[in-house]
Amino acid sequence: MCRQVNLVEVEADILLELAKLRHAQNDGGESVRLAWEALVIAERSGYVLQGADANLWLGELALTLPSPEGRGESAREMAMFHAREALRLATCDGGEYRYKVAYEEAERMLERVKDEL
Repeated sequence: MCRQVNLVEVEADILLELAKLRHAQNDGGESVRLAWEALVIAERSGYVLQGADANLWLGELALTLPSPEGRGESAREMAMFHAREALRLATCDGGEYRYKVAYEEAERMLERVKDEL
């Protein structure tokens, strides 16, 4: 629908919120699928903050769902990967310029994963 009315800038956000709803409804597989779709759209459209949010949610899912992505990596490795990607995306222009909330959330996830190793 968003593509039909030319609102692609909100499509990833909608999919990510729907992914969170599906998780709350105990549909982890659909939550992962929707989060990946949100990430692909964010990457394709260049909306880095949405990409950071999608990576953070995928990292959270990696830690809370049994083998959510089925790639053979441990949950911690997947969470670490997504947290690092979120951190990279939240550093918009390098240096001190950051998307503060996403950056700090990614840092917290990295610390949480490191603490569990």
